[in-house]
Formats: sequence, structure tokens, C-alpha cells
Amino acid sequence: MSVSDNARFRKALYLATVVLTAIAAVLIAAIPPDEKLGGMVRLVMTHGGSTWVNMATFTLAGLHGIAFVAGKARARYWGEAFRWISLPLWAINTCLGLLSMKLIWGGILWDEPRLWMTFGLLAASLAVVAIQLVFDLPKLTALLDALLAGSLWALVLLLPNLFHPDSPVFSSGNWAFIGPFLGIVAALLLIAIIVATLIARRHRGDDADGAGVREPAPQPVPELAGAARVQIEE
Repeated sequence: MSVSDNARFRKALYLATVVLTAIAAVLIAAIPPDEKLGGMVRLVMTHGGSTWVNMATFTLAGLHGIAFVAGKARARYWGEAFRWISLPLWAINTCLGLLSMKLIWGGILWDEPRLWMTFGLLAASLAVVAIQLVFDLPKLTALLDALLAGSLWALVLLLPNLFHPDSPVFSSGNWAFIGPFLGIVAALLLIAIIVATLIARRHRGDDADGAGVREPAPQPVPELAGAARVQIEE
């Protein structure tokens, strides 16, 4: 890809991110008030959709980590990109979860097992990123990404929900909630993939304002010697 092609591609990704963000905002606003939660249901559903996407980014980081360790060199950049997305997004989701508890139930539900899972995963993610920054051991961090993703799914499947039912949106059977929720998940997931694409391309050196893009080398001008040079000068 030439420098101009890279610039156009970046602009297209930025534009797509803006459009998808606007779509997600419209879908959130379109969620009707709930009989019990009222307008707070929008915060709860946004948190739920963002958590789904976050689980997907952790999973993709783990899968690319396995691929990198197995010999797929380019998978390293994608795994690292999804790692960089997963940590801040999980921190945001942790804050949203605590805010939801505070506003809906009047306090932090410290007896909720999945709350401690959230804190544990946040700490583990911070540790993996710290190892990457301090020691630069890509295969080790790739393996840790896979371990983190596996632990996440094991905990989600094994730990109970004590204070609200599993999949409350789908158990409602109401498409006024289900439709916007699925749309929010799709929009946020596409945004995450776009951001990962930008990060991976920059780490590979394909997208740093021309850095890493190989321009064709200028062809050397042939030297004319002897009679040929004299003839041209005449």
C-alpha cells in the first residue's frame, strides 16, 4: 500500500468509527424505560453489551496469542492490539458495573462472585500489560493472553449470578429491548475491530504516515562513457 492509500484507509476507518458510535448512541436512546428500572435500564444494557464485546476482545487476544506461539508471526500484532483494547475497556466496564450497582441496588454488592471475578481479571490484565512493557517477552504475554481468555470463560460459566438472572434481556422476550441490545453489541464490536486494525497496522509499521511502507527505489542513471558520451554532447 502506498502512503496515500494508507491515509485514505485510515480516514475510512475513522469515519466508520464515528458512524458506528452515532448508531450505538441512537440505539441506546431507543431503549424504552423498564417497569422496574425506568430509564436506568439503558445504563444496565449498555454495560451488558460492552461486557459482551470485552469478552470477545479478550478471546480474540487469546486466540491470536495461541496462533503466534504456534508460528503465525503476524498474529502477534493482532493479539497485542486486542490486548491494548481489552484492558481499558474492562476498566470502563468495571466502573459501569459498580455505578449500576450503586444506583440500582443502593450499594456495592460485595457478595456477588462475579464482582470479584471482575477485579481479578482487571488485575491480571494489568499484570500482562506490565510484563509486555517491562520485559518485552512476546511469546510469554501471548500465552498469558490465552490463559486469561480461558480463565475468563471458565469463571463466567462456573460462577453463579446471585443478584440478577442470566441474560435478563433475552429472558424478557421483548424485542424492544433485545433488538437495540444486539445492535449495540454489533456496533461496539465493529468499533473494537476497527481500533484493533489501526493498532495492529501501526505496530507492524504499515500505517505510521508512511513509515514501514516501501517506496520503489529510484533507478540508477546509466553512465555513458567514451564515444557514446562524446556523440551525445555533439
